[in-house]
Amino acid sequence: MSEIMLDVGQANELKMAFMRNDWTNDEVKRLSEGNLLAGVRAVLSGTAKIKPVNEDANRFVTLNETTIAVNRGAAPNLPFNGAVVEQHVGEGWSILEKRADGLYLDWKKIVLFLSKRQKNGKWLKGYELREELTDKPVLNANILDSILINTHLIPEDWKKDENGNIRYVFFWGSIFRYSDRDLYVRYLCFSGGRWRSYCHWLDHDWDDSNPAALRAS
Repeated sequence: MSEIMLDVGQANELKMAFMRNDWTNDEVKRLSEGNLLAGVRAVLSGTAKIKPVNEDANRFVTLNETTIAVNRGAAPNLPFNGAVVEQHVGEGWSILEKRADGLYLDWKKIVLFLSKRQKNGKWLKGYELREELTDKPVLNANILDSILINTHLIPEDWKKDENGNIRYVFFWGSIFRYSDRDLYVRYLCFSGGRWRSYCHWLDHDWDDSNPAALRAS
C-alpha cells in the first residue's frame, strides 16, 4: 500500500468537488469504505465506465423466466467508438418469449432467413442483402442486446447450422455508420463457449452461415 500525502490545496480541491456535486458528509464517509474507490480509479484509467442503472431497464423488462418485454424504439447501444446510427427500425414495446420450438416476438416465431443468393455455396455483398431485406420484418439491435443479457432465451439451434458450422445471426434493423463512411450491422454468435456480439462491414460477403433474424409474417 503506497502512502499518499494530501497537501492543503489537494484537500481543498476534494472538498470543493464534493460540495459542487452536492455530496453529503455521510456519502463522503461511504466513499472511503471497502474498495469503492478502486472502481473510481478504474473509470479514471479507462478500464471501466459508468453506466446508469436504468440503461438496460430502458430496453427490456423481465416478465418471467421465459419472457421479457423489449423496447424496440429505444436508442440502440453503439457498437464501437465513433459509430453513429444510420438506421434503426422498430418502435414501442414488444414481448419476447422462449417456447419449446424457438423464440417468439409478439407471438410470432423468429426465423433465420437466408437469401437464395446465400445458399448452395453462393454469397452476396452486405449492401445487396440489405436491399433485399427492405420491407421484411428485420429485428434491431435492442433485441440482440436483450437476449445477449438473457442468453437462456436463445434457441440452441442458433449456435450451429445443420452442417455443424457456427451461425452468425444478423440483426438488420439497426445499421451503424463509422466516420460518415462505412456501414456496419451487428450479429450474434456462439464462440469460445459463450454468446458474443460483433459487427460486420456491409462491403464484406454474406454466405449461408450469415442468416438474418426475422419475425415470421
